[in-house]
Amino acid sequence: MNISIPIISLIIFFLILIVLGILFWPNYGIITRYKKGLQNTKRVLIEDSLKHLYDYEYRNLTPTINSIAGNLNISVDEATKLLEELKALNLISLSNNNISLTAEGRSYALRVIRIHRLWENYLAEETGYQEKDWHERAELAEHKITHEEANRLAAKMGNPKYDPHGDPIPTAEGILPGKKGKCLNNIEPGKVVKIIHIEDEPKMIYTQLLAQGFHPGKEIQVIDADSEKVKIAMDGEERIVAPLLAGNITVVELNEPKFISKKYRTLLELKPNEEAVINSLSPTCRGQQRRRLLDLGIVPGAKISILMKSPLNDPVGYLVKDTIVALRRKQAKEILINS
Repeated sequence: MNISIPIISLIIFFLILIVLGILFWPNYGIITRYKKGLQNTKRVLIEDSLKHLYDYEYRNLTPTINSIAGNLNISVDEATKLLEELKALNLISLSNNNISLTAEGRSYALRVIRIHRLWENYLAEETGYQEKDWHERAELAEHKITHEEANRLAAKMGNPKYDPHGDPIPTAEGILPGKKGKCLNNIEPGKVVKIIHIEDEPKMIYTQLLAQGFHPGKEIQVIDADSEKVKIAMDGEERIVAPLLAGNITVVELNEPKFISKKYRTLLELKPNEEAVINSLSPTCRGQQRRRLLDLGIVPGAKISILMKSPLNDPVGYLVKDTIVALRRKQAKEILINS
């Protein structure tokens, strides 16, 4: 079949338009998306570096090129170039190898920190994500959410002052209260303290602390402490905590302590034909899950017993205030009962 030259030229012309569209189409073209990816990567590096510098400033530490490179997982050369760019943007000042935030850089850092901690609070109160995953998800969200969106999110949640780990949330005006409390390593034996903050980085240590039952608001008593261990009383038993773990726990001493160290059973341990009284919900039970259990009558003081079990014991039917409630094993583990 013969095809005229004008038709072939027209086909080639349209093919070229299609290719150009694929490459350069606004918002969707490959080149546009590639450039946006580079911009996003650049933005992440800038914002993460400002967070690192503010964190060091908040803790009275001295940041260095090496600390920035290590925190951002980039080379020293890349960190050097990044600092030069931050200086050009008037976000930092450099003097005799001293790195410090400008007023503009500090304000920018606080906006990012505000978004991060608000999003962690949102994940804790409004979603079913596990506690160990909140930080990483907030790390992603903090670079995408605008300042205006963060303010709307804060208003929706009642403008919380602290995130789930006990970190203060900067206000919309960039005001952050000063650091308070002491490291658990620095508490004298015999003192009763309350946990006000648990550091969520590195994740490996944070996960260990969660597994051992440490949470903001929990009261503990320091029995003994030295360079090798910290011995405490918590949840009705004595425990040995490694200094590395204790160093990530911030506490305040209680002026008039009425320390009661009692170990509670979970509903999961309830036996057939046994009736128990609900003491409380675990601090790890938050948000929608907590509200659902409270709506079902799982409240302190309520009597509860096993009514029936499924073939695999999951879920289990419980009788609470003349109401049958079916709970999964994971839910029952979050309910504390009096022994």
